[in-house]
Amino acid sequence: MCVQCGKKAPPVVPNVVVPPAVKDLKAEVIKEKVRLTWSVPKKGDTVFDGLERFGVYKYRFRSSGETCPGCPIPFAYFVDVKLNDPEPARLEGDRIICHDKIETGHRYAYKVVAYHKSGGVSKDSNIVFWPTNE
Repeated sequence: MCVQCGKKAPPVVPNVVVPPAVKDLKAEVIKEKVRLTWSVPKKGDTVFDGLERFGVYKYRFRSSGETCPGCPIPFAYFVDVKLNDPEPARLEGDRIICHDKIETGHRYAYKVVAYHKSGGVSKDSNIVFWPTNE
């Protein structure tokens, strides 16, 4: 016996809106914390409609020898920042500010991804390294 759904066409992909990527991720150290900041993507003068949250990802390593030029960085999830309740980050105007505790002797790489309520996911933001001078 063969069971079928009764439809005569291939499945239809749901309408997913892909939000714009964050393009201005920045990092600076204040005491023993790195301060990450980025702009909330907009369409015109307003926040991109349906934008729900940001995923912040990081990679911690001891030396530049642990990453090779051109190799993908093995980022791990760090924190979610929701637009309607950004804790542990905060929203100042159209910028998100998020902190991470850092350890001496380590380097860090960060990136941010935007998530839409429809399930769409932006491309990765620019990647920032801390410290930048090694």
